[in-house]
Amino acid sequence: MVFVLAMVLYPDVQKRAQPKVDSVVGKDRLPTFEDRASLPYINAVLRETFRWQPISPLGIPHATSSDDIYDGYFIPKKVQYVPHSFRDTDLIVGVLYGMKSGTPTHLVSYQRGSSTSMARRYTADTFVWSAIVTMLATLDISSVKDDQGKVISFTPTFITGLVR
Repeated sequence: MVFVLAMVLYPDVQKRAQPKVDSVVGKDRLPTFEDRASLPYINAVLRETFRWQPISPLGIPHATSSDDIYDGYFIPKKVQYVPHSFRDTDLIVGVLYGMKSGTPTHLVSYQRGSSTSMARRYTADTFVWSAIVTMLATLDISSVKDDQGKVISFTPTFITGLVR
């Protein structure tokens, strides 16, 4: 659903992506996974879809495997943290609590860069890529219009929480 919303809000992306799909696939068949390597722009659209409005803003709890220093904070081995996903890729947040003599025992939130989990990389990534490339090959996504043919404007609202 986030992809469809993005195509409504940013129709220029759809107009740029559709000819790229058509040039690789043609008009006689649907895209397959074998086409993926030939469609780098669609892969970029997929990554941006995941980044723009992540379904789950929190990752699975982790623990550090060795001592580390982050932004001047000493983080000892076995400190627990929850990786976050943020819409702003430059935003890196570390919230420390349980301080004992300046040493954290838990790290509440921590941005660790893009996720490389096997589940996201090979399952969600594959299914969402297939859905996106198939929609681009078969649909023209646009805004809803009223009876007079005027575009009905709207402002999307997202809820925050563990899962959207």
